[in-house]
Amino acid sequence: MIDRTRIFAAAIAPLLFAPALLAQQPKAPPAYPERDILTPFRTCDEIVAPPDKAMVVLRRMRALAEDPSAHRDFDKDGREVVDDDGWRAARAELAGIQLDAGHLAQVIRGSRNVDDRDVAFYGAFYCTNVDHVLNLIGHIPGEPEPRTRQKAYPRAVAFLRAHVGKRWGDLTDEDRAIVLRNLPKPGSPEALSMGIQRAPQDGDMLHDVNLRPYFQLLDRDIAIDQAQALWFLKECFIARRDLAARWVEPALPRIDQLLLGEDAAVSREAAGLLLAIGPPELKPLPADADKDARRAFADQAGRAMFPPLRPVSPGLVLLLPGADRDELVRAGIAALADSATGESVSGTTKDGLPFRGYRIAAVPKSLEVLQLPVGAVVTAINGRPVADGAQIRAAIAAQFTVIEGTGRIRPVSTGKLVVDYLRDGASYAMEYRVE
Repeated sequence: MIDRTRIFAAAIAPLLFAPALLAQQPKAPPAYPERDILTPFRTCDEIVAPPDKAMVVLRRMRALAEDPSAHRDFDKDGREVVDDDGWRAARAELAGIQLDAGHLAQVIRGSRNVDDRDVAFYGAFYCTNVDHVLNLIGHIPGEPEPRTRQKAYPRAVAFLRAHVGKRWGDLTDEDRAIVLRNLPKPGSPEALSMGIQRAPQDGDMLHDVNLRPYFQLLDRDIAIDQAQALWFLKECFIARRDLAARWVEPALPRIDQLLLGEDAAVSREAAGLLLAIGPPELKPLPADADKDARRAFADQAGRAMFPPLRPVSPGLVLLLPGADRDELVRAGIAALADSATGESVSGTTKDGLPFRGYRIAAVPKSLEVLQLPVGAVVTAINGRPVADGAQIRAAIAAQFTVIEGTGRIRPVSTGKLVVDYLRDGASYAMEYRVE
């Protein structure tokens, strides 16, 4: 069997001897500043009575698994197995005990006994309920003992690979029936309290994982912690790209900063994460890439998943700061000055109400991201009536100021532009969020 735990250990060994602190530089703001019991690193100073019988068996299993001569691998469920009759016998004994994930969590979060916490983390992966294991995986970054964290990572990644990508459609009919029997009826008060609004569909993901504490590790100053967190996050995003879409954007400034840092191992893991979320055509970053090449790599990866100008929903477009937005402003000003782009019109709505506005005759390609259709008649911006290009420019200008010397714009009010328009006599609105 392939000993994947040792392969991981060999991969991170150079980090153990890397400089402990990164070169001093201003940090990017924390992506997830909210602190809780999972935030690195918690204080474990309580006397917690461990589940004695289970802990005795787990200690026996752990000792055999961590023997230098042991042959370890992971089974189809992502749980570590050891090719040893004594280990298998202990594992069978553990199956009859039925581990209590809640009790293990108490030990992990509070026990001042370092070895008890280590054993509890080892046992976490043998809980029968997948979601309980995933919950305990969220406790790893907050564990104050580095060695315990390092041992838990490869086990956590193996378990994630086996489960986090599973969908409702992957279940057998028997498994579906079991879940549905225990699921509250959609529309019932119990279902609404749990956020359940409909019956499961084949594409629904079965499991989730809390990645906040892993992102919070990136704000620590220890290189090995940063590298391991980046590695773990990369593996999550390879298994589930939607997790990256949900979690990564607030952390991009910090990930880019770590990519440009002086620690080679941290930079390498940051590049691996960005490659995982980047477009298919993105090539791996060469180890000897200079800072300009690394910046370009990070920009290409980030833009693929988080373009600075992007529709969020049919009525909402996000416009983030940067050169793209500045160019959009210039293109918009030029279009409004061009008589071929639109004209002032008046008429009545379907309800018989009179209106005046600016009818869009053409949408240049550079402005298609604004999602305003040809034929739309713009009647107001943030409640201010407009009827021609000059009035539109004035209404927009009233919401922003230009930063002297840079040409960049910033909001002076709400940071929103709500454009009211008519199409075929019916009323619509489009919101642009300018951050």
